[in-house]
Amino acid sequence: MLALACALLSLGVASSAWAEKVSDLKPQGYVSDFAHVIDPESSERITTICTEVDHDAQAQIAVVTINSLDGEPVEDFAVDLFKRWGVGPKGTDRGVLILLAKSDHKLKVEVGYGLEPILPDGMVGGFGRQVVPLLRSGNYGGALLEDTVLIARVIAKDRGVKLGSIPMESQRPARPSPPIDFGLLIFFGIIGFSILLSVIRRARGGPVRRRRGWWTGPPWIGGGFGGGGFGGGGWGGGWIGGRGRLRRVRRWSVGRRRSHHQLVKVAGSPGLKD
Repeated sequence: MLALACALLSLGVASSAWAEKVSDLKPQGYVSDFAHVIDPESSERITTICTEVDHDAQAQIAVVTINSLDGEPVEDFAVDLFKRWGVGPKGTDRGVLILLAKSDHKLKVEVGYGLEPILPDGMVGGFGRQVVPLLRSGNYGGALLEDTVLIARVIAKDRGVKLGSIPMESQRPARPSPPIDFGLLIFFGIIGFSILLSVIRRARGGPVRRRRGWWTGPPWIGGGFGGGGFGGGGWGGGWIGGRGRLRRVRRWSVGRRRSHHQLVKVAGSPGLKD
């Protein structure tokens, strides 16, 4: 029993030592990979994109990874970090914090007031849902890169600038028109002609033959939209989407929350100062 208690105590101490505290975190640039989960190529591309957004669109994106929240709600952690680092050019509130907590399987996006009109809850939540498959597969760098690209593209479009580090948004090809079913056209043509003939006979006072036991009309065409999502499986529960509306996912959680805090520059980055 004593050995078990010692083991549990040691595990708790190790877990606490592994978890990061907001007060201990210092920005390492646009990308602060404290959990060491972002591959070098993704990190470099994220940095290039964030640098362009900062210089050309006058907004800042900070990407942060941590190992564990140590029981603290991801919303509180993100707000505290956003406030402490002051993401965004001073006086503009144009900052975005993308926070990933690896062991907690949480992805949180914090948006400053200056960008809320162009990055509403629904849009940011949709971006998060797009990267969930990458998170499930353990491709953290790819997921954070994709989230950064989606957010940066909106910011750049709003400012009317083009970012050389981001490929042009692919346009979906026009949906082809469905083929014409000539058999169906002939069928409806016969029905229409029969109805017209019946009306003419009635108008002329001629006899009308009635048929019983069957009904002629268009075939039943039905269907619906099935619900999808990320629920079920062995990923447990979580939340996804904006503030106040929660949606089940497998263990990855994506969301955002508004912040009214004054934003200042992130230290340690190109174009940023303490």
